[in-house]
Amino acid sequence: MAFFGVTKETIASTFPIENADAIEGATLEGSTFEFVIKKGQFKKGDTVLYFPIDSVIPEWVLEKFGLVGKLSGKNKNRVKTVRLRGQISQGIVAELDLLEDMQMPEGERDKETESQLMTEFLGVEKYEPPAIPCTTANLVGLPIGLSVYDIEGADRYVEVADVLMPQPVEITEKLEGQNFSVTYSALDDKIYVNQRKFSIQPIEGSVHDFWKVAENKGIIQFVEITLKETYPGKNITVYGEFIGPRVQSNIYKLTDFDVRLYDIKINEEWLTPDIRQSAIKTHFGNLDIHVPILATNVILEQWLNGRSFVEASHGISELHKTTREGIVIKPMTESRHQNIGRLLIKQRDPVYLSKTNN
Repeated sequence: MAFFGVTKETIASTFPIENADAIEGATLEGSTFEFVIKKGQFKKGDTVLYFPIDSVIPEWVLEKFGLVGKLSGKNKNRVKTVRLRGQISQGIVAELDLLEDMQMPEGERDKETESQLMTEFLGVEKYEPPAIPCTTANLVGLPIGLSVYDIEGADRYVEVADVLMPQPVEITEKLEGQNFSVTYSALDDKIYVNQRKFSIQPIEGSVHDFWKVAENKGIIQFVEITLKETYPGKNITVYGEFIGPRVQSNIYKLTDFDVRLYDIKINEEWLTPDIRQSAIKTHFGNLDIHVPILATNVILEQWLNGRSFVEASHGISELHKTTREGIVIKPMTESRHQNIGRLLIKQRDPVYLSKTNN
């Protein structure tokens, strides 16, 4: 699961915002996040608490900030990417004295453990988009061996992005939708269709939209025939993005549900981009059911051509004339990184984030 939590960070820089007398911009060491602070509130080298995008903040903390009723969401308590005087702001920073009543356990702690303790003390939770109402199936636990699929962001893991720079990579468009997967379990010789955190168990007389798309788009057949024959006796999971009406903001203006595929897992091994693309093209005859591929088998640094990850993430979607959500970068050869596990990374476009209510 992608990392989330309130963290202690160091201010890397502050900078002026045009036509703004009371606010200025700031950045953090080791990340590319930019955010707005009161002018003179912090300086380079100060240690601060950083509340990331999608933090849902309790009222007592908002009162300390003077932000009651001023954030996003139904309850005005969610941190969202916004524009203030034209400056993108990705998160909120605060003084360490918010923790003055917190009793920290003795002993050494890594950053993630410390973050978990601070997040729990402050009562901060991560915003989760509401699921599509499920009246046509039962939501049950994911199949044995399947875990929640998440991708870490390049904003927070600059060192991971740097590792990818000299490598041949695949760059795909990150789509706005819901996580979708179809699993064949060799354990019980059964097909499962899943949302991000749950498997969708059919109810007699009803068909859930995920199951309809899995059948109608031939994804179940792809798993049961092509992949099962290629990898006999193995557990198989095909991942995609479920998009369409009532799914987040439906920025693609679709009138019916669809799925675009982006990953395939065989037991505990991920197919490399070239093998995945080949398997999909062999079965479907083309790559139309794949997420849009912006580049494949290119050296990342050459593809960026001097652009930052944020700059490269900005563009028009291949599915509709609208700002795309961002990009996903996978190496052509599967590998792992000590800080995040599987080596792949995403960059969501701050411009997209500032325009949507996701």
